[in-house]
Amino acid sequence: MEKIGISTVHTGFNYGSALQAYASKVILNELGYQGINISLKGSLIKGRDVRLKKVAVIAVRLLRQPHNIKKRVNVYSDNMSKPYSEHSKELFKNFRLKKIQPYHCTWNQLKRLAKSDDFKAFLCGSDQIWNAEALYVDPQYYLRFAPKEKRIAFAPSFGRDKVADYNKNIITKYIMDIPNLSVREESGVSIIKELTNKDAAHLIDPTLLLDGIKWDKYLELQEAVSDSEKYILAYFLNEPSDYAKECIKKLAQKNKLKVIALPYQREVTDWLDIAPDAGPVEFVQYVKNASYVCTDSFHGTAFAVNYEVPFYTFERQYGSAGKQSSRLDSFLKLVSLEERFNPNMELLDAPIDYSKSKVVLEKERKKAVEYLKNALQ
Repeated sequence: MEKIGISTVHTGFNYGSALQAYASKVILNELGYQGINISLKGSLIKGRDVRLKKVAVIAVRLLRQPHNIKKRVNVYSDNMSKPYSEHSKELFKNFRLKKIQPYHCTWNQLKRLAKSDDFKAFLCGSDQIWNAEALYVDPQYYLRFAPKEKRIAFAPSFGRDKVADYNKNIITKYIMDIPNLSVREESGVSIIKELTNKDAAHLIDPTLLLDGIKWDKYLELQEAVSDSEKYILAYFLNEPSDYAKECIKKLAQKNKLKVIALPYQREVTDWLDIAPDAGPVEFVQYVKNASYVCTDSFHGTAFAVNYEVPFYTFERQYGSAGKQSSRLDSFLKLVSLEERFNPNMELLDAPIDYSKSKVVLEKERKKAVEYLKNALQ
């Protein structure tokens, strides 16, 4: 079985990152290849990708852009203030070891492997690995370690609808050197065209290439809960807006449902009943069995659509971070469910017709698989 390296984010504590890394591996395995997630050695913090070179480059860039220091410190502080329980962290660790199964190596070892016959090709993607505002444009995520003919971009995301001026030159250079190009959002297609005059395929996120039946199989998920245990899943990466909380409360009261909140540790308040421990597998289980999903997350939305669960997506309260709604806009437009974004409170509980989105997703799955097959051949 030929090996295909996968270069994407899978460290840290983020359901979407972990699940897209696993999905890419599964998809390659279904095509007859051995998908291997690459993990560079040398992180200063266990379980995260914080390498010395990365820190040094960011520090130098911040010194050259003093106006950015306060913003970055605030973003870091925001992230550190969102606590995961120790059990949730352990569940992430187990998922990474058992499902993602990263291959650990140094940069030089990776370069030697890439040039050898051991690996047929390398994918970069998905997730926001091409973050347009990043202070460190990571060469790993542009496959700079591999020969050009082995480089394939598999639905990476810029996370924004434009590239910061200080990153345009280096991102342009890196993308120019990737012969097989695809991105996750329509805005990404436009960015690549503007920067390089090259065409890129618009592909859906790898987590959407596996339907609910396949996720059930690969994650060994349990059957649906009983009527007495039904709930609303509130999955918010940032603190929900007051409007979102009011919508959740109204939906819960009207349907006599409890509210389960993920992913952080939270005290019980007037809008949530419980904030349980959960790793990536438990997250998918909670989405699958929910009566409703309320979220500010791309992957929260994606898994709700995959399982055809009624959902509402709210504008994320980004705080100090830059706005990242382009991927949500692109996805909801693709599946013709734009009305589920920032819903009118008076129209809560409106049913969803998933017949069109189901057809679209099947078409997009075939498109993504064909792209991969062609790129690998």
